Amino acid sequence: MLIKYLPFIFMLIITSGCSGVQTFPNMARAGDTVSVGMGWQKKFSRNNTVVTITPSIGEPIVYQPNDPALRAIINLYPDPVSWIAVGTDTQADFISSYGNTYGSLINSTFTDDDHDWWQTTAFVDLPVGLPPGSTMIEFTNAVGDSTSSMVEVIEGVGLADDFNAQFNGPLDVGQLNALARSSHYEVSFSGDEIPYAIELQFSSAGNLHVVNTRGSIKNLIWSEDTVTYELKIMLLPVKADAITNFHDFKFYIAGFGAEKVFQDVQPLALQSMQAFNINGEPITGVNVVIDSNVQ
Repeated sequence: MLIKYLPFIFMLIITSGCSGVQTFPNMARAGDTVSVGMGWQKKFSRNNTVVTITPSIGEPIVYQPNDPALRAIINLYPDPVSWIAVGTDTQADFISSYGNTYGSLINSTFTDDDHDWWQTTAFVDLPVGLPPGSTMIEFTNAVGDSTSSMVEVIEGVGLADDFNAQFNGPLDVGQLNALARSSHYEVSFSGDEIPYAIELQFSSAGNLHVVNTRGSIKNLIWSEDTVTYELKIMLLPVKADAITNFHDFKFYIAGFGAEKVFQDVQPLALQSMQAFNINGEPITGVNVVIDSNVQ
């Protein structure tokens, strides 16, 4: 069932933009599991999300963070070879598949020209005993973000989805949590002049893992000294005109503690940052922002 949802949910980005106006399916019985396209969200997780379900009649029902009825919050990405991804990168529309048109709409309206697209999607079990009628599902988190969607509750007694998978049986909470975004740092840039390349060096107390947001736009080369925990990163465009916005340089740093045990990503300190023009000459005025996202 989970796999069947995925292609439809990402289409919510195109058809409804920031978030889905209705759940999928848009009609469900009390007790059924529904999925909600929440839009392009950065700060939602099961650990910090409150779900408020307002029925057609009666008082709201509230799920606190990590409530078992909030089954998962997962970011779904488009196929990197999809028409929309290729069309946007090449700035070309194709016959009956207007990739660049739709991609440009996403960039200009929802992501501020950040090509790192996803659809944050929640899977929620509706409460047993909900009355029939239009029902609102609202999500809020500790940093003040909110999004909502509507579901039409119909007569009947529903059943929470087991998410049965081939060879694996029902997916448990641990398997669903494994699909959620891990604790990480988002490293982004700003300035007056877009550089050709950027070189950075960090220090940390743990083993780190660097993630390139869009390999079709930039090359990311990194190395880590596991004795001194010094991390070096070089960012370069895949071709001379590939990077047109500071967002294109964005990347993530995730990882774990020195003993490779489950814990939040370790403290990170920027030691140096240098930007260069296409001739390899240093340029000034480039700023780096490191945003911690601990899940």
